[in-house]
Amino acid sequence: MSGLGGLRHRLVHETPVATPDGLGGAVLAYVAAGQLWGALRSDAAPAEIADRPGAVLTHRVTLRAPAAVKPGDRLRLGARVLLVEAVSDPDGRGRRLSCRCREEAP
Repeated sequence: MSGLGGLRHRLVHETPVATPDGLGGAVLAYVAAGQLWGALRSDAAPAEIADRPGAVLTHRVTLRAPAAVKPGDRLRLGARVLLVEAVSDPDGRGRRLSCRCREEAP
């Protein structure tokens, strides 16, 4: 990806919020924390699904830093929901974040 022109997808950043359910547990809901521009690169990762070999659709999302994205957050692209599994700073200079995400079924 060259320059900021590659960050062409508008993503909604969602963070989890736990709300007590009144029975000693909690209900996890996601609330929008803002909008970010990012680049999306899709890939398939091998996985075992119902004891059979298969694949899971994964994504590498590059965001302009600083962005407060952390593992457990979600990125929404239209109707698609991407669960953030890992976040890294690829060049160590704090200019971009690289997020490994797994697409969740609606």
